[in-house]
Amino acid sequence: MSVVIAIPVFRIACKVGLDRGRAWSVVDELLLWAVWKEPKSIAALAAGANLPHQLVVASIARLMRFRLVEVVLTDEGVTFKASAFGFEAVNSVNPLPFFPTRVSRRVSFVIEWATGDFFPTRQIRLVTQAKLEELRSIGTEVRVITVDGGGPSMSHEANLNRLSDIATRGLDEQVALVDGRTATMRDDEFMLLRVIDGSAQGVPQHAGTALRALVDEAAHLPAGTTDFQVTYAGPRETRDNEPVVHDCRFDPADIIIGGSAQRDCLEQLLGRAHRRVIIHSTFLDAARFSQLKPLIQAACARGVTFDLLWGAEKDEETAARNGAAASSIAQIVREDRDMRGRFRIHMRTTGSHAKVILVDTPSDGWVAGIGSCNWLSSPFQSVELSVLLRDQHLVADVASALQRLTGRRGLADSIATEMAITARDMRRSPKVGGNARVSIVVGDAHDGILRTASGTAEHRFVIGSNRLGSTARPGALLQGEVAARRDGLRSVVLHSALRPPQEQTCPGARGGSTG
Repeated sequence: MSVVIAIPVFRIACKVGLDRGRAWSVVDELLLWAVWKEPKSIAALAAGANLPHQLVVASIARLMRFRLVEVVLTDEGVTFKASAFGFEAVNSVNPLPFFPTRVSRRVSFVIEWATGDFFPTRQIRLVTQAKLEELRSIGTEVRVITVDGGGPSMSHEANLNRLSDIATRGLDEQVALVDGRTATMRDDEFMLLRVIDGSAQGVPQHAGTALRALVDEAAHLPAGTTDFQVTYAGPRETRDNEPVVHDCRFDPADIIIGGSAQRDCLEQLLGRAHRRVIIHSTFLDAARFSQLKPLIQAACARGVTFDLLWGAEKDEETAARNGAAASSIAQIVREDRDMRGRFRIHMRTTGSHAKVILVDTPSDGWVAGIGSCNWLSSPFQSVELSVLLRDQHLVADVASALQRLTGRRGLADSIATEMAITARDMRRSPKVGGNARVSIVVGDAHDGILRTASGTAEHRFVIGSNRLGSTARPGALLQGEVAARRDGLRSVVLHSALRPPQEQTCPGARGGSTG
């Protein structure tokens, strides 16, 4: 008996750029560190590291090819030492410079709906609904799987991880870019499997046990069955917003307070930008942008590329007003020869209230600024607070948050892909530790921190906000009230303005205004 099983799938295709090349090994780094301290011969290196001579020679030769090590002739013979470039690489504590070969590849893969397994498209047979009807018309027993109860995650993050698994071949390759212009996704096709006398044909080699069991179950249904409904049995999307604590160095001077201080901070960041700037400003103002235009022009003239994101979405009027401002800014950019082609403004709101700036610098790597300042709409006169983050693992968390904000169109969102790859590269930096413990707080983790703080505070509980609106009582004032009930604890709520309704009171707590 022959039965055809059809399982619905997503099919994703795009063109990727892959960096191909052998990464530095622990042996390479150890030998570079050894000759950084003092010149050494091959024999001394082999004896000191307890490694075969051949391995030491191969590693030193590779270090020399990348100009990290040079030969020194002494009375004792040939020795090797770190070059000036190698000396700087060791002192910087950054990863060793890597010079891979960039190759392009067209990649296509499918994700089946029933268990979430994914495979290269070349490993399976795909058909449309019309083809299934054609098979039935010639007497083929076709059983179509229908799925309820959820489905595989189709977030940008999930699909980029799948793409990396499919596209790379071995440890010497990694995804360096995804051409968003070539990214496509279809959801109107089926993976076709044929079962002959109980033996499934065409099942991909790496198919999971859940998928194999599903095919077997569908094949043993009574003759004449056309549809088989199942509940999704694969991994579900989970978004862990629990803050990750990083031990890092932090300079109190990187806390920026004040209005004009925010402008000075922005000028310094744009002045130090090397190749890339990403700005997320909740609100936009074309007039304010024009005032910042000389700063942006100067950066663009140096070769810096900008992306401007915005998130206003509290009501249709606000979204429309900021959308109009985005259009005006886009017009300003198109008419300027320095900014045109280097400053991209995204015309769709992210829906986020975040204020973020991400800048790559030649000396400190990536630097992130997070705070209350709407960088592209502020008159820089209010009392704003921002913090600059320089630890690369912390900044990687900021880049990941931007990936999630911008990845609504899947792999077609090039900036989301860039942020994911940038975060991956930053997390390879060595952790240096320091005098501070810092976390990036995203989404509903804000509520969790307030509840934890109100329950554990011993002497003082302080909340500061620009405005107190309708969500202030459940979101903050109740936590202040809980804290204020404890003896010896002072609870303070600071705000700039009230929004109706104005009955936000906190018994036992002090209210104030930030001015």
